[in-house]
Amino acid sequence: MSFGYTLDKFWGIGNSSAETGTEEFFRQDINIQLEIQVPPLLFFSDRSGFIIDYKNTAIVDSKENQYILDESINGFDGGDIFGLGLNLIWDRRDNLFYPTSGHYQYIKFIVYPEPSDYVFSTFELDVRYYKTLLKNQVLATNLYIKSVGSNAPFYELPALGGQQRLRGYFEGRYRDRNYVAFQMELRQYFSKRFGFVAFGGFGDVGEELTDLNLKSLKYSAGGGLRYLFNTKENVNLRMDVAVGRDGNAGIYFGIEEAF
Repeated sequence: MSFGYTLDKFWGIGNSSAETGTEEFFRQDINIQLEIQVPPLLFFSDRSGFIIDYKNTAIVDSKENQYILDESINGFDGGDIFGLGLNLIWDRRDNLFYPTSGHYQYIKFIVYPEPSDYVFSTFELDVRYYKTLLKNQVLATNLYIKSVGSNAPFYELPALGGQQRLRGYFEGRYRDRNYVAFQMELRQYFSKRFGFVAFGGFGDVGEELTDLNLKSLKYSAGGGLRYLFNTKENVNLRMDVAVGRDGNAGIYFGIEEAF
């Protein structure tokens, strides 16, 4: 269960939305999600589960956001959605918080039928691979795909950016029905507790997967520092700095790796 009251931003839908200075708006979210794990022998994955999802979103103040003031935009006044879904997980990582070898695959599919205010479905794929190169050096790669049905409200559309994927962009700087991103990160400890990372990635959003092209591709690159504060579980404190294609930069602090 979660509750949030957020000053968010919305630049409209598409992979070429422009800065207008009126992107801000206030939203309030209530999210309740229940996942019921089922025996793996029922499916071919390592773990699987059924999902019950409920979300209530209210646009508290649209401020001067021209897109939310436009009542043709799905979700301009918020609403309730109720979903039923399934996820499948394959997890062969050697460590949960700082993998040095192995792989991880996650598939999620949710349908939001009536009586939801918006009837649509979502599909999500998250693939990660880890390989040790030299002593205390790890190469991590990640492919992420998310696709959402055409009737989804704008705040449920895949959001490019944030502190996990394509760092350097504000999360939601670009939104559309389909999102594909690929990123790589080189992780290196130079002492028992301190380390650094260098990373880069590219991706984009589009109404259809076929809309994605090299001309509008978004990319970002950056680096960061790590401090191993929990040696038993290999949990890091992290600080990253990243720059995106449009020249905007982001600074991110957190616990655990981006992926």
